Amino acid sequence: MKRACDACRQRKVKCDGTRPCTHCKLAALSCTYLAVPQRKGRQGEKANVISALRAAQSNNAAHPVQRDLSGLERAGAFARKPGLLSSETVVGCTEFFFTRLHSTLPILNRQKFQQDVILMNDSIESYCLVVSFCAFVIIQTGGVKHAFSGADGSQLDADISHGRTLLDEALAARRQLDILAEPMFETVIVSFFLYCCHVGLGLQREGWFFLREATTLYSTRTVKSDDTSEEAMYLESLWQNLYWLLLVSERSHAIRRYRPITLQITSETLPLNENSSEVRAGFRYLVELFRPFDETFMALWNKADALCLPPSLVALEQRVLAAVPASAVDLSDDQTANLRVSQQWLRTMIWRLSTSLGFLSSSSINECMTFRYPLLIARDLTLSTFKLPQQSMEVHGIGLTEKVYDVACTVTDVLSCIPSIEAKTSCFELGPEDYLNYFFSLIYKLRGGKSRFLPLLLRIVNQTLPSMISPITRHLQIPSPGISQDGVLAMELRFGYDETMFGFHDTEMNLWLERGRISTDIRDRVEQRDMRADIHST
Repeated sequence: MKRACDACRQRKVKCDGTRPCTHCKLAALSCTYLAVPQRKGRQGEKANVISALRAAQSNNAAHPVQRDLSGLERAGAFARKPGLLSSETVVGCTEFFFTRLHSTLPILNRQKFQQDVILMNDSIESYCLVVSFCAFVIIQTGGVKHAFSGADGSQLDADISHGRTLLDEALAARRQLDILAEPMFETVIVSFFLYCCHVGLGLQREGWFFLREATTLYSTRTVKSDDTSEEAMYLESLWQNLYWLLLVSERSHAIRRYRPITLQITSETLPLNENSSEVRAGFRYLVELFRPFDETFMALWNKADALCLPPSLVALEQRVLAAVPASAVDLSDDQTANLRVSQQWLRTMIWRLSTSLGFLSSSSINECMTFRYPLLIARDLTLSTFKLPQQSMEVHGIGLTEKVYDVACTVTDVLSCIPSIEAKTSCFELGPEDYLNYFFSLIYKLRGGKSRFLPLLLRIVNQTLPSMISPITRHLQIPSPGISQDGVLAMELRFGYDETMFGFHDTEMNLWLERGRISTDIRDRVEQRDMRADIHST
């Protein structure tokens, strides 16, 4: 067999194999055959194709690839962490949920959940549900305390650390589920619990992903209308409750984070089953609060549309006020806290939208269209919650604290634009400064508020109402030197929270500082309109 010489191989020309070859003679090159030819193809055992195939098939038989119904490979083998989920934790979380949270989240049946607890050692679906459930209760409410304290001895750090560990376990277990199969009721609930856990940890982007996943899974389920058994009918009622809970959660999150919504109320939407034993008055009121915040409102809120008239926002304000009547007495303290804070927060959001659209005027016949209206909202929020136990507010997680923060930011902006005499306390009733002090106390006391929202609110007040910093810090019994004269927080206050715990960074802090702030041009527009109205009246 002819070999190419070294020169022809490097020149990549065809060699005739003679010594010297024709090309080397013509080019006056030295014709050598020193290069050792490389062997091609498989070497050793792999040179035999049949042997290679047998080895591959033997390996696949020992470690079979798991595929879901869609044909996609599942994650690798899942090993549960021993001792992570104690029976005491499961019992404590179960008791707390069905005692304190079930009236607001009527999506679980206690007897059916107990069956999942029994089956969780043998069923990955049940295990994933129970672990995500316990992570949700611990992260959001702190109602079940961890036995070990955190690195600095704080109970909050211990709860967050334990809840995060459970969340990681739930995420690992969830990878074993076939997420593209026909949605099961428990699968959608797991996605909802994962949403709540991530939001509770300050991981808003990840939380939005799981909320969207839950709404998508719900929308793609197949309704079995031919099954009229009692068990099927009861499960369908839980599906209805889950739909309204997802709708409320999606609209609340969309308003807070300027997101679009997917769940719509149409003529085919099944109404809330008010005869169900799982549904109480508090949940019906909550649904009525968020029902009118549809895609039309969200288009205005997200600045996708600007076609709006003041009467539509006035009507929306009236619907929010009527959703939870003042005479409602069939509510527990936990329900009252969630409903009243949400109600006043939604009123504040409507006022903010009215502000951005330029609808405010001091001469408006509708009080909700006046510049000072947030002061009335602050009064209503103070009077409706100041007697409530602290735990009744903490049970609803960091989301409730965030709503109080939003209201406090709006009140601060309004106070910075009115004469200081109007903000003072009178001899007979509380004044706006008292409301702001009360909101500071709430944020300071509520779980996670001191570390996440207090430094931000202090900075806003220092920038807009610097004269109130000393009274507020004295009221909270915290040192005031943490804020410099130029309005910048000291580093120990500015980063007084654990970024690794809450996933909260400086860019997001700037977003929080800007949320709800009334821009200068809008303030000028309102003042000019009022001046024109005064001139016209004279």
